[in-house]
Amino acid sequence: MKIKFWGVRGSIPTPGANTVRYGGNTACIEVRGDSNEMIILDAGSGIKQLGESLLKESPVEIHLLISHTHWDHINGFPFFVPAYIPSNIIHFYGPPHFNKSLREIIQGQMEYSYFPVRADELNAKIDYRDLKEETIKIGNITIQSKLTNHPVTNYGYRLEEEGKVVVYTGDHEKYYNFVTNPGDTGEKEEIDRIVEEQNNRIIQFVKGADILIADSQYTEEEYASKIGWGHSTIYQSLDLAIKGGVKYLILFHHEPVRTDKEQDSLLNLVRERYAQLGFSGMKITAAAEGEEIRI
Repeated sequence: MKIKFWGVRGSIPTPGANTVRYGGNTACIEVRGDSNEMIILDAGSGIKQLGESLLKESPVEIHLLISHTHWDHINGFPFFVPAYIPSNIIHFYGPPHFNKSLREIIQGQMEYSYFPVRADELNAKIDYRDLKEETIKIGNITIQSKLTNHPVTNYGYRLEEEGKVVVYTGDHEKYYNFVTNPGDTGEKEEIDRIVEEQNNRIIQFVKGADILIADSQYTEEEYASKIGWGHSTIYQSLDLAIKGGVKYLILFHHEPVRTDKEQDSLLNLVRERYAQLGFSGMKITAAAEGEEIRI
């Protein structure tokens, strides 16, 4: 498999001199299988440049997996040029909302109130599939979807081909006990048991991954005022990678106000913490636009 990052930022695009090295576009990752299957993880603003790069390959068949439908993960799609080319095929996969299908959500952002081109003016052949926690097959790549902890339904994706595994968490916050005043000790113990069980399911989901691309938006200090927002800290991602026996951790979904120098500092903190805990062998980097990785 080959992985290329087209957007690595969280929440909102942040172009400018202070984000040029890591990039200011929001979430979009291209994955190519050994047989050139084309999988795109999320359609943030980074998908615009990805689309332009695909023009030389038309016609193309694209499998677009959406982790969830918050703006920063779908707002690049109306600018995705392959969607306007009749010979192209685009398969959408992702979670519906409780009262809307994936199709309704994606097409809704192209209503005239928000965008001058309507969804029915897209010329590519486009179909939509509302996902559950399930396993699907795209060419030789097996993909497992896993519900993660976020304020709207969010799936992480585990991609496996010929024994090689890439896991993308999407937006994810470590499960915690949000009930501040449980009725009795027994209730607290039951909630704590459920929280531990859910966190263990995430660990099993990433188990043995060659690459873990993990939402790592906050520092521990920042997280204290953002509990419940649906994002992990740099150390929570490190803990998940260690417990899952991951070979390569990639910090992702960078905080929009974070400068390149600040992101460098956070990366160094994670590497130092890993060494201080007595571990070695796991590669740790922070995702940057344009970066390509082969496994």
